[in-house]
Amino acid sequence: MTRRGRVAIIGLWLAGLVALEAAGGIVVTPLVTDGRVLASFTAAETFDRDARELVKSGLTVEFVYLLALRRSAVLWFDDTLAQVQVSASAKYETLTDTYQVSKLQGDKVTWSESTRDQELVGRWMTVFEKVSLEPAAALEANEDYYLQVRLYQRPRRRFSLWPWGGDDGSGRADFTYIR
Repeated sequence: MTRRGRVAIIGLWLAGLVALEAAGGIVVTPLVTDGRVLASFTAAETFDRDARELVKSGLTVEFVYLLALRRSAVLWFDDTLAQVQVSASAKYETLTDTYQVSKLQGDKVTWSESTRDQELVGRWMTVFEKVSLEPAAALEANEDYYLQVRLYQRPRRRFSLWPWGGDDGSGRADFTYIR
């Protein structure tokens, strides 16, 4: 293979990695305070035209976000120190021409609101502020950690032949805990 062919293959491979990263689309921001990790994140691209049409059809659309605080391990799987699930669901009421949006943490409703503004529904479904993750053990000073957020949409918009499915978006933020 020529040098030009190898450069082209490497360029296509890198472009594929960038496309995969862009498809994730979740921007994660960690904040560490008093031994707790607060995660803020936004997944603006996930409430797209297809999601809007599903909600407008009368179906309840739910975005489930799985947040995990992890520490990288050298020889084995990364250690999961804390995990929490938050979700947002939207339903369109045709008789009143309003959207009902609710946010849950675990099984508890933490917030609920109604509106007629579809753009506002998109923000409410995709923006979360200061979600608390409390690790069972104290964070170690000068250690590297990362926050990972995975999105699963219900109902599923795409069919996968892979038996375990997969997430509909993800994001990650690395940080070093400094005391």
